Amino acid sequence: LYPHGTDAVDVEEASKNCGTEERGEKEEDEKEESAIEDGPPRPLEELLKELDALVGLETVKADVRQLVNFLKVQGMREEQGMSPLPVSRHLVFYGNPGTGKTTIARLLAQVYRSLKILSRGHLVETDRAGLVAGFVGQTALKVKEVVNNALGGVLFIDEAYALNPEGRGNDFGQEAVETLLKLME
Repeated sequence: LYPHGTDAVDVEEASKNCGTEERGEKEEDEKEESAIEDGPPRPLEELLKELDALVGLETVKADVRQLVNFLKVQGMREEQGMSPLPVSRHLVFYGNPGTGKTTIARLLAQVYRSLKILSRGHLVETDRAGLVAGFVGQTALKVKEVVNNALGGVLFIDEAYALNPEGRGNDFGQEAVETLLKLME
């Protein structure tokens, strides 16, 4: 039951300290995230290597590279005084749970930052509960607050399909969708 060279007291002390270590790790993660936002952007090559290190997702990797190349060309067009092609940078990620949608979104936020498309390159993750309020008029305020927190970065809406469930006519999810569409434009 106990690793070689330890006794029950050592294991109990280690389990008590486990909570402090986890808090320390969380604080380090928060510091790392703010350092990403405040420090210089990570090099594009480093981000693409991180993308390549992910298991599978070959189609996604090819699509991200194609997007990066397109955005680079857009930047070159602007540098030469040409108008960039009108294009939306909004993306839809779909797939089974655990397939890396959030991971790819976080990487894309940093890629956008390194390409100078975003100022901060952070990811704000939310879901239906973070956007829809329980009373008339509060949903739009809640959506605006989340969008304002995401400015300069990426807003990732997990399970966005839940905002407009079938068969619910008096649901505030539709108000959230309409507000999001207005803010996206």
